[in-house]
Amino acid sequence: MRTKFKRWAVDYIKEHPEICLEKIDAKQDFFKRPFYIEFGSGKGDFILGYSAKYPNASFLAVEKVPTVAGMMAKKLQDNKVDNVLVFPGDAIIVFDELPKGSVEAIFLNFSDPWPKKRHEKRRLTHISFLERYYDLLKKGGRVYIKTDNDGLYPFTLEEVAKSKFKLISNEPNYVFDEENDSMSEYEKKFRELGQAIHRIVLEK
Repeated sequence: MRTKFKRWAVDYIKEHPEICLEKIDAKQDFFKRPFYIEFGSGKGDFILGYSAKYPNASFLAVEKVPTVAGMMAKKLQDNKVDNVLVFPGDAIIVFDELPKGSVEAIFLNFSDPWPKKRHEKRRLTHISFLERYYDLLKKGGRVYIKTDNDGLYPFTLEEVAKSKFKLISNEPNYVFDEENDSMSEYEKKFRELGQAIHRIVLEK
């Protein structure tokens, strides 16, 4: 469901450059520590929980919808999170600005399934995106994919088969690992409804 436009959230991005990046600068100290990326971070529940488990790492939360990015940034600041930066822009910019082989792991949580065939190239698990993730990751780096969508799940496995990634795990009904994982707002909602969560893990 599309989030309604909220002026305060868009303004929050402009008013808080300490957490909201206007551009990606790979030279800043933030990117010199081990760092992770979540593409399509939504309102930030996953990155809020996961970053707390790894306080010595850096996390880049990428969300192109300004209202949602602003809401996430406020949530992170309200919780005094100091190891996450928000990029309110398109994933393509991140690919172009970060050096190859620099990222520890990438998270794709409940990405837009773009169900129509003519839109499949927009899916974040299309081979064109998988190739970019592969370039960004360090050797041994991983991509963690979760979805509730019964169409995106098999599509993703087909695209993975075309890629250079090694398929580490493929769980059609993922049992949540509380110690090592975190839930997005979508996962919490879907689990309450009894919806199966599909999870795929890839390794470079």
